[in-house]
Amino acid sequence: MELNDELTIKRLNVNDLNPNEELLNYKIILVGDSGVGKTCIIMRAVNNKFTDTYQATVGFEFFLMYFQVNNVKIKLQMWDTCGQEIYRSLIQGFYRNTTATILVYSKTNRSSFDNLGMWIKDIKNNTEQDMPIFLIGNKCDEENRNIVVTKEEGEEYSKQYNLKYFNETSAKNGYNINEIFEEVAKIVYKEYYLKRKSRQQQKIGKMTLEKKEDKDDKDFKKSKKKCC
Repeated sequence: MELNDELTIKRLNVNDLNPNEELLNYKIILVGDSGVGKTCIIMRAVNNKFTDTYQATVGFEFFLMYFQVNNVKIKLQMWDTCGQEIYRSLIQGFYRNTTATILVYSKTNRSSFDNLGMWIKDIKNNTEQDMPIFLIGNKCDEENRNIVVTKEEGEEYSKQYNLKYFNETSAKNGYNINEIFEEVAKIVYKEYYLKRKSRQQQKIGKMTLEKKEDKDDKDFKKSKKKCC
């Protein structure tokens, strides 16, 4: 399958999985200022629940989601991180082996948007330079008088920094929550699984060609020796 072919995707639960079946395992980390709704986004995605009483995450929390993209089953390990400044050094050490980052700001909090550059700098300093970054503007359900960051600003910011994906969400009512993680699953499938598979096939093809060239060279030397 080519990278630009259309993908089919569906959400799986644990009962859909065979214990002996191999899953593609990808680590996804959510980052952003404290209070932007990272935990609420994950809880809405995983359990379809929302509450206003979540306490600020201290350290890290770990959640799992499963998808099937075409005929390949994928496990997303989603790590919800604390946004407080005092924990930033811990977060920097936690980027290791991350496949993709979801960077969240709140549409009702201008400083969380202004601080995106700081988070992007941390991401790029601690991960592979071409790692996908998903920019998410949360709390789009709020009434207009509470909105201080427009959708156009988010779109422009995403283009300016050449981020992989941008969308607005509401963890409160579930708007676009499932779409985000489906997109994550599709992109890691294309960016990691298909490209890795393509590189492996190219490597096998190169080895086969080298063996054939080596065999042809040996056959030529044998025939030349016989002729003499």
